[in-house]
Amino acid sequence: SSVSSIDGLQSKYYLRLNVADRPGVLAQIAQVLGDGDISIASVIQKDADPHNQSAELVIITHPAREASVQESLRKVVELNVVREVNNLLRIEE
Repeated sequence: SSVSSIDGLQSKYYLRLNVADRPGVLAQIAQVLGDGDISIASVIQKDADPHNQSAELVIITHPAREASVQESLRKVVELNVVREVNNLLRIEE
């Protein structure tokens, strides 16, 4: 019997990011995800913090491959508008 690799698993994902609160941030993140063939199902921006000019973004993806999500996340972290990845969860259905 073979063990299937988690890299090929398709799931929806919950992604929570701390980002710079300025125009164009979501577009940059969406571009990286799109380049990785990851489609965004929904985005919620939590209350922005005017003191440190940051905001929290919650992104839910359509089903995507684990390997694609991990690779895209590495690129998202490198964006200068992304301060921190707070959470990445696979959504079981």
